[in-house]
Amino acid sequence: MPRMALLLRPLTLLLAFVMLLTSVPRAAWAQTVPGEASLPAGTPDEDKRHGDEAMVALRYQEALAYYRRAFDATKNPALLYNMGRAYEGLAEFPKALDALEEFTDKAPPELKARVPKLDELVADVRKRVATMIISAPVSGAEIRLGNKVLGTTKPGQTVFRVNAGPQTLTITHRDYFPFERPIALAAGKIETIDVVLASRSAEALLRVTSPVTGAAVAIDGKSVGNVPAELPMKPGQHRIALSRDGYDTAEASVVLIAGDRKDVDVPMAVHDTITKKWWFWTGIGGVLVAGGIATYIALTTEKDPSAGTIPPGTVKAESWGFRF
Repeated sequence: MPRMALLLRPLTLLLAFVMLLTSVPRAAWAQTVPGEASLPAGTPDEDKRHGDEAMVALRYQEALAYYRRAFDATKNPALLYNMGRAYEGLAEFPKALDALEEFTDKAPPELKARVPKLDELVADVRKRVATMIISAPVSGAEIRLGNKVLGTTKPGQTVFRVNAGPQTLTITHRDYFPFERPIALAAGKIETIDVVLASRSAEALLRVTSPVTGAAVAIDGKSVGNVPAELPMKPGQHRIALSRDGYDTAEASVVLIAGDRKDVDVPMAVHDTITKKWWFWTGIGGVLVAGGIATYIALTTEKDPSAGTIPPGTVKAESWGFRF
């Protein structure tokens, strides 16, 4: 029997449990075997069979190792599909998308016809992938997204396909302060990040925080954004000012030395108008009470003849009213 037929025959078995795999919760798909398995010697057919068995057992890393070795030996496009599903099980969606797109390009029509809902599968994986473009001023800085190292910076721009979702980007180089930024990577979108690296030998790194969320930060009179704000600064003394509606402007001074990383947390006081002060209302209340008593006494006391022209005893406060 031709080698292609031998390799395609187990695909029927794989497709039979694909539907089972697609019903497994995503948390289960993320379970992995640490590291790649140390594979015993075997033929491509045996590697394919061992890979299928590992997939059924949800040992995606092991399955991927067998599939990759079989593909390197045969270049059978069917193995690209299998590798794509193994990557999907490992939640490595960019690599899964690469393998499935290569399968779509290279597999003959009769082979693709045997894959149920191939287009829907590719579209679903694509929804989990974003594109990130890194522009950095130096080469050789390590690029880390979350806990995963993607590579190093290169001259110009570096492009990565990554898992979509909120993550933290960290760029590190021995001669520069680390660059760290939370980013929201939208599926199917391109996110461009211009990395600013501060030299440890010539600058200091200042990070300004505050208990008041969203407070605007100004350094030496220049607006630099909202807290938390992190930026490289020249050595020397600098003035920090924080402002936000409802709070008094807060100021702080900091002295920076080249190579230092300085964290400054600036508290802010709630702004009170005079009408909110306790003593204002206490004072007003006292005046109103005193004034009320005086008015009552004045109205209920008969006028002295010498104080006016109304005869004494003729008009009292109890009977006073407006008349039209």
